[in-house]
Amino acid sequence: MPDQKVLQDVFVAVFAISVMGGVGVDLTLERVTTVFKRPVSLLVGLLLNHLAIPVLAFGIASMLSLEAAVATGFLLCAAAPGGPRGAMFTQRAGGDIAFAASLIVVMTAINTISTPLLLGWLIDTPLSSDGSYIWPVIRIIAAYLLAPLVIGMVLRAKRPALADRAMTWLKRLTNLLFVALFAMILGTRVGMIGTIGAMPFVAMLMLASISAVLGYLVAGRQRDLRTALALNTTIRNISLSLLLASLWFSEDATMVTVMVYGLVMLIVALPTTLLIRRRSASAP
Repeated sequence: MPDQKVLQDVFVAVFAISVMGGVGVDLTLERVTTVFKRPVSLLVGLLLNHLAIPVLAFGIASMLSLEAAVATGFLLCAAAPGGPRGAMFTQRAGGDIAFAASLIVVMTAINTISTPLLLGWLIDTPLSSDGSYIWPVIRIIAAYLLAPLVIGMVLRAKRPALADRAMTWLKRLTNLLFVALFAMILGTRVGMIGTIGAMPFVAMLMLASISAVLGYLVAGRQRDLRTALALNTTIRNISLSLLLASLWFSEDATMVTVMVYGLVMLIVALPTTLLIRRRSASAP
């Protein structure tokens, strides 16, 4: 249905803009630079999210023999770190919220280059047959994610009162669009969820769970940093994954997989947050 596809593309694009705009209006330059005060933790976080997790996802997809369109959606999520909800979960778990927020900004900027490269390396599609897709994907990420992020930060710096109002409305818009996309993508393809089999769900639970564990283990000894990296590694940038799935891939199963992964990662992040918070509360 072409009309529905056009509407879906518009909703996904506006969703991506509102998500990153909402992140930007809540950030100051001082908060963004926080992560550079911990260079070792920054390097570990970037290598984990931009290299280790995508490679791990590729291994899981290969091991479980995921169908091509499903594997594409799965790998899109793995190749797109920096989900804004990672900061929210970090705050609720008592982690280093400043580090988490600034890490999200840095990962979003790096996604501009790393995500299109990973698409070519990990996903066996016509996109990877030559490098012609790289610049278009870079432009899409820059226009729909990086630009709203920067504009939001400028608004915060120049007009903080207006930024506060914009943040309230952008959060409402983001939540509304997520519900609309959920109904549009999964509601109209509910039968497809049952046909893709159990293995994709196993793969999603494996990746999200291992991401949380690895993030916690490699972040060093500071509990607040371990919390931030564990939850920021678990939460992927679903708005970016949806955007690329909508604009570059025609298979419905790819879009459905991205949306389902967005739910699975939240299901993993919630008990992880509660567990870390309880451990922190009981620690001497």
